[in-house]
Amino acid sequence: MSQIRTLGLALSGAALMLAVAHAQTSLSSKELAEKVPIADVHRHVQRWVSPSLLKQQMEEQNVAWSGAVGPPFGPWDTEPYFQLLGKKYIPTAGQVELTSIYMQHGAGGLTDISLDTYKNLLQASDQLFATGRIKGFGELILNNQTTNPVAAFRRKVKIDAAPVEAMFKIAAKHRGFIQIHAEDDADSVDQIKSLATQYKEVPIVLSHCLFTANVALVRSLLGQHENIYCEMSARSRSHFPNVDNERIRQRVIYGEDFAKEEWIQLMEEFPTRFMVGTDTYNPNVNFEKNVSEIRKGLLARLQPSTMELVAYKNAQRVMRLE
Repeated sequence: MSQIRTLGLALSGAALMLAVAHAQTSLSSKELAEKVPIADVHRHVQRWVSPSLLKQQMEEQNVAWSGAVGPPFGPWDTEPYFQLLGKKYIPTAGQVELTSIYMQHGAGGLTDISLDTYKNLLQASDQLFATGRIKGFGELILNNQTTNPVAAFRRKVKIDAAPVEAMFKIAAKHRGFIQIHAEDDADSVDQIKSLATQYKEVPIVLSHCLFTANVALVRSLLGQHENIYCEMSARSRSHFPNVDNERIRQRVIYGEDFAKEEWIQLMEEFPTRFMVGTDTYNPNVNFEKNVSEIRKGLLARLQPSTMELVAYKNAQRVMRLE
């Protein structure tokens, strides 16, 4: 009987130690989440945010790097941001060009490699990579047929079409990444998988993690393809004014005071494959609020080692940030 009682006390002690350790980890995670540097891999430079304002926002929020997508609504020249921020800005090509093609030629133009806009982009990108003026291509919006609030901006095209494959070839040559905005339609996913298989050396960053609620799909993609990554911008509460809509509820993964447990578990399962971003695609998206949601809702629920990877170390490695 005494042996049973001793064993029971030992088990109780072990359980207590585990509980204390978990509490300490949670506390340290919350503390670290408030001060860990962030690489914002989905920050559009916009005409309403000057280079000096972007620099100020980054410094105030401890955002160490910013960019990895283009300016969808201008300014079309991002050189002033690059000049002011230097290596803290993550420059890319492709988004401005694809927007121009779509506005002039419609969705069909996005798969037409013979267009002069594509020819100029592909010819210039070699030199841009070689001189450090770009780190990758993105955001390539190729399937946003249900995720863009503006109907005139929606489209769905073949993701592994000739112009995109040409960008992959250039990215492979220069160790660049490609950030793609797509939804989780089966054909779009298959096309992404095809590119991931053919260009294993090119990191594919999935904008908004496909806007999917299907955790099993993401787990399968990450398990099958080591060069696929998810960035978690526009999956936060403040991005959506109406969370009563069922589709919106499925898209929202975290807010300042919550995060969906199945996604936290997935990040812990694949800690080297997730990144964060803010996606201030219009003036109504509050950058400071968004960073707070990332820190308090998402990062604070991760183990400290995972948190640092998701916050900035994955982006630092994949995008070769300095």
